[in-house]
Amino acid sequence: MTKDQMKETKKAGGVSIRAVGISAIAAAIVLAFIAFALAGYVANVEAAIAADEARYVECSEAIDNLQAGSDYLTTQVRMFIITGNRDYLDAYMNEYLVNNRRGKAVDVLKASLSEDRDAVGRLEEALAASNLLARKEFAAMRLASDYYGLGDLPKEVASADTDLFRSVPKGDAKLKAAEELVLKEDYDAAKKDISAKVKASSDALLLQLNSNLDNNKNLIQSLLFQLRIAVAMLLCIIMVFVLTLFMYVLKPLSRYVERLSGGEPLEPDGAYELHYLANAYNLIYEDNNKRIEQLREYAERDSLTGISNRAGYDSFLATHTRNIALLLIDIDGFKEYNEVYGHDTGDAVLIKLAEALKTAFRSTDFPCRIQSDQFAVVMTNMNTELRNAILNKIELVNSALAEDSSDLPAVTLSVGAAFSAEGMDDKDIYAAARTALSQAKRARSGGVFFYGETSVVAEEPVENS
Repeated sequence: MTKDQMKETKKAGGVSIRAVGISAIAAAIVLAFIAFALAGYVANVEAAIAADEARYVECSEAIDNLQAGSDYLTTQVRMFIITGNRDYLDAYMNEYLVNNRRGKAVDVLKASLSEDRDAVGRLEEALAASNLLARKEFAAMRLASDYYGLGDLPKEVASADTDLFRSVPKGDAKLKAAEELVLKEDYDAAKKDISAKVKASSDALLLQLNSNLDNNKNLIQSLLFQLRIAVAMLLCIIMVFVLTLFMYVLKPLSRYVERLSGGEPLEPDGAYELHYLANAYNLIYEDNNKRIEQLREYAERDSLTGISNRAGYDSFLATHTRNIALLLIDIDGFKEYNEVYGHDTGDAVLIKLAEALKTAFRSTDFPCRIQSDQFAVVMTNMNTELRNAILNKIELVNSALAEDSSDLPAVTLSVGAAFSAEGMDDKDIYAAARTALSQAKRARSGGVFFYGETSVVAEEPVENS
């Protein structure tokens, strides 16, 4: 393939499947990365939602425990003062020192409210008020313990409000003083104030958690929507690429296969690469056909005379057996001619005869050399009514051979002619012409002998040729 042919081949049209593939892969990688990142964000937000929900549950439980612990302590201190039963005192101290639901709940709430300083402040105020109330409860339990004659008190009770304890008279006055501390309205008012502060802090906390949950849920919905779009776009890219492959590669390839199996040139179709392939193949196809034609022509061309040889004759006659006339032409005494004048002169006569045949006969006729000194002419579009045309052509050939410009000794020709008839094939026609030629040679007078006739036609000009 020449450089110019390569340049023409590179001018192939169509969409480049390579460019489409690279673009699709790049887009797919980008979208896959986006989808992966979005999936990671979704996972992080889900984790944040789970953490917020856990905090919400934890804080809700802490609020409940705070209120339950406070109410439990109030119940135990009041029951102890009313009944003097040591079990209530012990239950109070166990809750205060061991279970400590209030303290643990406050720690949980403070940790969750670390970003809301106002709420933390209200919670600390509530805790301080609760501790002050606990001092009253310890003082009340000490007064009641003294009234009921209980000893071995917990140090928190034994050391509670010593000044108040010393100022209170003995006997029923101590029990009354204890009741004043935990059973009157000011105690309930203090508890309500503590509950209000705790509730304000917990409401702020729950509002914050609910807001976080709502924001995160909205965020995850947005991320899921974006993820769906990314996945949908990725699927669209895959579908477009597959459709492009089908339309611009698979279908054209199937048509290429059909044409290749039929030995036909390819019609450029589909992607740029297939256009390029088709153009390159067609150039090779054309080059091969030209080479085949050249080889065939060389194989069917007589090297001495330049006209067709026996192979060309066989090939032509195999496809031209209707409405033809076959002439077999033999140089009389050519063997002796060669012996007398030499083979170089004989070759020159053969060349001159070939030139005379090409000049005398039509371009649609087919002159050829089928043996050493035997020639044939296949005349197309002929019938028996045109026999005079054959005579005139032979006369022209004889005239050309008789010219002395080449200083070649004169030769005579014997010609056998046969017209094709219905049902005759190439072998039948050749046999008929061969019979006519044999009859002409036996007559030893030169001229043309037509198959089926009993006399040789003299080599004279014929009118109305």
